[in-house]
Amino acid sequence: MKKTVTSSMLFLLATGMAHAQSSVSMYGSIDEGITYNTNAKGHGTATVGPVAVPDFYGIRGTEDLGNHLKAIFALQNGFLSSTGAGTIAGEAFSHFSWVGLSSDYGTLTLGRQLDLNAEVNRVNANGAVQYTFYAFHPANLDNLGIRGDSINNSIKYATPSYHGLSAAFLYGFGDGTTQLGRVISADITYKSGPLRVAAVYSGWRNHSIDLATQLGYTSFLGQQLTSGKLFLAKDQNIIGLSAFYSASPHLDLHGVLTQVNLDAEAGEARMRTAELGADIHVTHANTIAVGGYLSWLSGTRYENIGVGDLHQLSRRTLVYAQVTYEHADGFGNAAIPLLAPSNSPNQTAIRVGVHHFF
Repeated sequence: MKKTVTSSMLFLLATGMAHAQSSVSMYGSIDEGITYNTNAKGHGTATVGPVAVPDFYGIRGTEDLGNHLKAIFALQNGFLSSTGAGTIAGEAFSHFSWVGLSSDYGTLTLGRQLDLNAEVNRVNANGAVQYTFYAFHPANLDNLGIRGDSINNSIKYATPSYHGLSAAFLYGFGDGTTQLGRVISADITYKSGPLRVAAVYSGWRNHSIDLATQLGYTSFLGQQLTSGKLFLAKDQNIIGLSAFYSASPHLDLHGVLTQVNLDAEAGEARMRTAELGADIHVTHANTIAVGGYLSWLSGTRYENIGVGDLHQLSRRTLVYAQVTYEHADGFGNAAIPLLAPSNSPNQTAIRVGVHHFF
């Protein structure tokens, strides 16, 4: 009898394995090039490193469990091609690491996941569409760029798409160490034909932000930021709208509006940003990208404009040349994302590079 039961169980397991459809894929992105920065704290400097798309490698998998139910997972880590170091020291999967279930009723995932601003608004922003992190906004306060502001200890539900319309809600639990406070993020998106539109709200509690390194600030809202100290926002609330429209085979248009409200013990601050971009497809392989934004943050206006020539050598490999200029009026100096802040109102980045997806 025991042998019969064991044999039957083995037969059922083998049968289930034979019918289950599962797949695992490895993928990644690597970018490298040379940037000349006209003013890095008063000096012109040449640097090597990734800019077009954050370097990353990842693994995604799915298993068909039957009855339209699937198990899914994803692991993705960021790294620097110039040094091989991880973008966040001590983290194996700095972008995300989650597991969940997907069905006709939607998708439920748990783990470390992207802020929905990075997931759905980023794909309409100049920084992503035009392959240059230099086009993202001051200090990445609106979380459009992937710089380690993923949400730990989180659970997310995403609805299925209905006539192009879908929504998602994410909640991140605070643990007092890796995530000092809770995080909530919600989005509504619409995708149909040449148009995609997204609206996102994210609210962070007790979020640490590096304003000293990224903007050159020595103090902000009563907090001293010298000696590498981070600014602690009691509340950081982000509202974002974005759209992408393919007007013709030769022209794509896109724009982003964001507002970030920062609350601290000593006061409040607000950043508003308006961005526009256009991609002119001169040929099937060559694109001229033009874009810029205006951003207002606590007494400083940042004006950023860039132009680039992107040439596809293949579906996976891109070579490019770009120029980005930023001017600041007010309290702060120019501070193009990823670069050392300027010690004056002006900063220019001249970049040539190559990017490859694998």
